[in-house]
This record gives sequence, structure tokens and C-alpha cells, in this order.
Amino acid sequence: MDCQYLSDEGRCKGAYSGFGCIGAKCRTDREMPCEFNELGFYCKKFGRFECIGPANCGAFEDYMAFIKKRESHTSR
Repeated sequence: MDCQYLSDEGRCKGAYSGFGCIGAKCRTDREMPCEFNELGFYCKKFGRFECIGPANCGAFEDYMAFIKKRESHTSR
């Protein structure tokens, strides 16, 4: 696997900086990049510690609706 975030030492220099390469388990290249995503988990647009992805990123109400919907599915 060719990873643009892999250093010469075999360590990740992307969202999981310092750790070994996790190969196919890494979601970085599979997900559409988001201009507001910082460090892979912080949303600069809404100032929250969760990025919900560009497809769900509209207004703050959209963001919160997505979070609530996901939480209701995981609490069952």
C-alpha cells in the first residue's frame, strides 16, 4: 500500500502522527477531505471535537441533527 502520510521511518505523519502505519484500516484516503477538519477529529467550522464529514456539513443545526441521529442509533 502506498500511503502519502507514511514517513521514511514507517511512521504515520498524518492524523495518527508517530504511530505505525495501519494500512487498509486507515480512513484518510477513503473519505472525502473536509476543509474544516483539523487533526482528523476537530471541526473548525463549528468549533466541536467531531468531524461529521462534508456530506453532512451544512448549518450548525444540520451538524447537531446528525450527531443526535447517530447517538440515538448507538444507544439502542
